[in-house]
Amino acid sequence: MARRSARIQEKQAENLSHDVNAIQISFAEVGHEKREVEDQELSEDDRPRKRAKRPTEGSQKRKKRVVPKPFRKVRGRLGLLERLVKDVPLEVSLEIFCYLEPRDLLRLSRTSHELRNILMSKSSEDIWRAARQNLRGELQPPPPDLNEPQYAYIMFEPFCHVCDRRVENVFWSFRMRCCKECALDLFAIYDPTDYPEEFQASNILLRERIDTGDRIISIHHGETGARLKAQFQALQSTEERDSWLNQKVEERKQLYNHALRCTRWSSFRILARMRELDEIRKQRKEDILVRLDKIGWREEAQIIMAKPRYPPGSRRNAFSQHKLVKQSKKLTDYGWNAIKNEMKVFLSSPLKTNIKS
Repeated sequence: MARRSARIQEKQAENLSHDVNAIQISFAEVGHEKREVEDQELSEDDRPRKRAKRPTEGSQKRKKRVVPKPFRKVRGRLGLLERLVKDVPLEVSLEIFCYLEPRDLLRLSRTSHELRNILMSKSSEDIWRAARQNLRGELQPPPPDLNEPQYAYIMFEPFCHVCDRRVENVFWSFRMRCCKECALDLFAIYDPTDYPEEFQASNILLRERIDTGDRIISIHHGETGARLKAQFQALQSTEERDSWLNQKVEERKQLYNHALRCTRWSSFRILARMRELDEIRKQRKEDILVRLDKIGWREEAQIIMAKPRYPPGSRRNAFSQHKLVKQSKKLTDYGWNAIKNEMKVFLSSPLKTNIKS
C-alpha cells in the first residue's frame, strides 16, 4: 500500500510540474515575474480505495483536469509547447525556431526542460544566429567572451540582473544590465590614485558612468582592477609592461567599439518601434473618424480638432488626445462597438458646445 501511495504522489507532482513549466512563458511576457507553486501531496487517507471506472457514453461527463490555483486565470491551453517538443519531429521544431527572434527563443527556453536542453546546447548556435539575423537592422555578432544565448539575454531582457527591476541601461564593460541602485552597491567608485600612473595614461580599466542627479561618477569592478594591477606589477622589464599595456588597450578598444554599435542598434530599434506605434495611432484615429462619419458625428470631431488646442499652447487637440483615440491599437468592429457610446458622450459634451459658441 505504501509503495502504491508513493507512486501516486510522484505522478501527481510530475503532472503539476508539467503545468508549471508550460505556463512560465506567460509570466515572462508580462513582466518577468518569478512565481513558484508548492507541490501537492496525497496522503494515505486521500488515496482512492478502488480503481475508478472508465466513463461510458451513458455515464456522466468526465471531470475536467484541476488547474493549479495560481494559473486558473491564465488564458490558453496548458502544455502545448511541451507537446510541440514531444510530438513534432525535432527537425520541424528546429526549422520553426529559425523563424523566431532571440527574445522568443529566450522565453521558449524557460517553458520546459526539454526545450531548454535543446536551445542551450552548443549545437543550437546556428538557430540563435538565424534568429538574430531575423531582426531589423544589422545587430553585431556577439563578442568573443559571450555565446549567442548570453548575448541575447543582455540585449533583450529589460531587467536588472540583480533585483529584476525593469531597466534599459546596459553596462557593456561588466556584461550585465543593472539599475543605478544596484550598480552603486556592487561596484566601486573609480579612484585613479589606487592604480599605477600607466593605467591612467593608457585608460585600460573598464569603467561605466552613473548620473546620480547631482554629479556623474565613474565606477569599475574592483576585483578586476586588482587583478590587472597585480599582473602589471609582476612584470619586471619595461618591454614586457609596454607589450601588456598595448594588449589591454586593444582589448578595451574592441569592447568599446562593439558596445557602441550595440547601443546604436538599440536606439534604432526603439526609434523604429516608436514610429510603428505612431503610425498605428494615426490609422486608428482615421478609422474612428470614418466610423463617426457613418453615424453622423464626424463634424463634431472636426470642430474639436480645429480649435482650441489641448493642452493650451500645444499643437494637439482634445479629440486626438482622447484616451480612446490615441491608443496604439488597431480598431476592430468589436473595439468600435465598445467605444462608440463613450465617443458620442464626449462629442456632445460642453466642450463641443463652447467651441461652437
